[in-house]
Amino acid sequence: MKRINLVWCVLLTMAIGVSSCMKDVSSRDEEKIAENEAAIQAALQADSLGSKAVRDSTGLYYIVRKSNPAGLKAQPGDAATIKYTGYLLNGTKVISSVEDNKTEFSFPAGGNVYWGGIEIGIFKMRVGEKTTFFLPYYLASGAVDRVNIPAYSPIRLEVEFIKTRTEPQQIDDFIAKKGYTVSERSTDNLVIVRANTVTGDTIGVGKSVNVKYVGRLLDDTKFDERTASFITGSPNTIPGFDRAIRKMRKGEKAIIVFPSALAYGKNGSSSILPYSPLQFEIEIQN
Repeated sequence: MKRINLVWCVLLTMAIGVSSCMKDVSSRDEEKIAENEAAIQAALQADSLGSKAVRDSTGLYYIVRKSNPAGLKAQPGDAATIKYTGYLLNGTKVISSVEDNKTEFSFPAGGNVYWGGIEIGIFKMRVGEKTTFFLPYYLASGAVDRVNIPAYSPIRLEVEFIKTRTEPQQIDDFIAKKGYTVSERSTDNLVIVRANTVTGDTIGVGKSVNVKYVGRLLDDTKFDERTASFITGSPNTIPGFDRAIRKMRKGEKAIIVFPSALAYGKNGSSSILPYSPLQFEIEIQN
């Protein structure tokens, strides 16, 4: 997890830099853009497959190194898993998801977590493919120094697309990994795994209830823990959490899981990425 978090922080730093330089197109340094274009063209000329490079309207170039026409494409909201290594055009390695343990990196496709090459590039690939991307600075780390990437640096990014998973698939994988027995699952994938048996009426709508809970992402990263009072049916409570509580009874414990459509959706929150399914360990107190 430490390596994943490090990679995530570096990419988020890149995103912040790119976002700031993309906000005002008129402020771009045209000279640097031209220099980047010339440097990328020189790199392509030196590449044995450079003549096969495709340029898209953003200025990104890409070369498919390994094709897989039968592979799936990522759809917005999927968890796209890749391996990648980034280099300056002089060959200096500056960022990588791959360490000694072959770490992979997953992110929400189309979640606008980053501007630039990775966000654009994933939709140009299929699972099983390997692609080289050449990114001008405004699709990479931006116009300021970032970690070991100098300002205005074009980047060569080597990407292998490992897999893509919908949110229901992510939830299924999570349940299987944990070995949970599902007590109840709705058509929109609200899952309840009951930990004890309590008789009596369910809580229902418009009731005041005290709930002890721990909120985590599906990789078990904790983002919240507390005991709090709720009025069921309140618009201030995320839908998946509220609906699960209404199906439970006082004194009952459960694990609940639900997709981002019942949580923070495509926008995410300050601590939760877009398109993130969530899990909660909850206890309805008497």
